[in-house]
Amino acid sequence: MNADIKTAPETPPLFGKTMMLVWPLLIGMFMIMVGNGLQGTLLALRAELDGFAIAAIGIIMSMYYCGYLIGWFVVPRMIKSVGHIRVFAGFASMASTTILVQGLFVDPYLWAVVRFLGGLSFVGLFIVAESWLNNIAPNRLRGQILSSYIFVVNGGLVAGQFLINFGSIETIGLFVLVSILVSLSLVPVTLADKASPEFEEVENLPLKKLLRTSPLAVICVLSCGFMNAAMLGIGPVFAQGLGLGIGQISFLMAAYVLGCAALPLIGGWISDRMDRRKVIIATCLTGLVFSLWLMIDTSWIYMCALMIGGCATAIYSIGAAMMNDRLKPSQMTSATASLILINGVGACISPILLGTLMQTVGLYSFFACFSVVFAIAFVFGLYRNFTGPDISVEDQGDFQTIPARSGAGIVTIGEED
Repeated sequence: MNADIKTAPETPPLFGKTMMLVWPLLIGMFMIMVGNGLQGTLLALRAELDGFAIAAIGIIMSMYYCGYLIGWFVVPRMIKSVGHIRVFAGFASMASTTILVQGLFVDPYLWAVVRFLGGLSFVGLFIVAESWLNNIAPNRLRGQILSSYIFVVNGGLVAGQFLINFGSIETIGLFVLVSILVSLSLVPVTLADKASPEFEEVENLPLKKLLRTSPLAVICVLSCGFMNAAMLGIGPVFAQGLGLGIGQISFLMAAYVLGCAALPLIGGWISDRMDRRKVIIATCLTGLVFSLWLMIDTSWIYMCALMIGGCATAIYSIGAAMMNDRLKPSQMTSATASLILINGVGACISPILLGTLMQTVGLYSFFACFSVVFAIAFVFGLYRNFTGPDISVEDQGDFQTIPARSGAGIVTIGEED
């Protein structure tokens, strides 16, 4: 062998090096999602315990999503002004404080204001983390980084449901636990050795453009936001009304979130191989059947919750993929960002509506609303299947799941330049 030829030093795999850079963000986001998952269930149960009217609980839970929507517009300007780390630290501190205030002062009016600030804080944390991940991820690893992020988000939400069993909802202990988790998320993020990236704000496509392109996708995304916010916000109150204990409620909420994480992957795989509209129609029909089942018999409530959560989130991701099939590549990021925003609008409406109906009509109006939403999406899907433009399966792009709780940055992580 020629002695002048030198072997290049072996370098770690690109994925390994990239994960070394993103692990602080992923660990921080996992802590945030665990706290986020716990606080939603905790607040609903504590409000019920302290005698809040169900309609008032709905308003309080809705304020989170209202703050979420406002943060969508406010946070990008803040990041441009002071940078990622300062914004993340500020919002983590505010999120930690809001949950402690709710534990110290049990008042519906104060909780509504603080819940709004909590939603503003959490969307700020999501936007910072997602835009940072987008900057770190190399083009050929964006799909893997996106998958890791989605696993962390859903895993944290599932884990958070079970922490409700580690303390009493009557005391401040669980509120303190949420605050600790959110505060600890600051440690890996602020001590990360990765420089803060430049922030590029994602533009939104106008609603008229989205409706002209794929009205079914808009209906699906709006429906998903409505149902997910209803379950995560008012679901524990409904479960307690059925006579379920704290441990059973945690399993119920975890089953719903698990369905949100797992079933869209199956639906997406199928939708890559046949007309997405037909997959949406079948998914809506499945969700309708399980929603009606719960109105008749609650003995299978865990399985039904898993299936309903999966169907609700599947039509969101498949709808977003269907919208992208009908757009130019340069429009896809803006379209997906707009759909996430529409999802938030549905989330703002449902806790108020469901809380009012449960208080005035009765407990079972909860899943009756789910049935109505699935039925509307199902009927509209049938209508579009016969009247909408034909798109061959070969012309469809690859499905990519999107977590229901995310910020603007999620739409760019999985893209390649």
